[in-house]
Amino acid sequence: MTVAAIANRLGGSKILGRSVQNDAELMQLIEQGIPKATIRYLADSLGIESKELIDYLPVTVRNLQRYHEADRLNDVLSDRLVALAELFEYGEEVFGKGRFRDWLHSPILSLGRQQPISFLKTHKGIGIIRDEIGRIEHGIFA
Repeated sequence: MTVAAIANRLGGSKILGRSVQNDAELMQLIEQGIPKATIRYLADSLGIESKELIDYLPVTVRNLQRYHEADRLNDVLSDRLVALAELFEYGEEVFGKGRFRDWLHSPILSLGRQQPISFLKTHKGIGIIRDEIGRIEHGIFA
């Protein structure tokens, strides 16, 4: 998984307004804020509705409605969107696109029979799911 792949999942230079080739540029982009349009682009890349993706962001739908598509989101929202983009890129790399979506909505024994999608509301939860995908990638199914 490369920074360029993560940037492409967020809409690439067309949506982001610039190319992103390394971690320093990605951090700079987060600090400056990414455009609201990345929400729709990221949701489309996973095959989910924007409303579902918004459920995993620390913002209300009403607050998001105040933004225009080109408006830049704050650093907290931008950071969460990048974390989700990284997770989705990694998950699809390990499972494949359709299987990753199915896995996100399946009860997982090692997660207390909870669906991985229910963990995506916090950075800690995203980390737990990333770790779980890593164990699966390396054949550890405990």
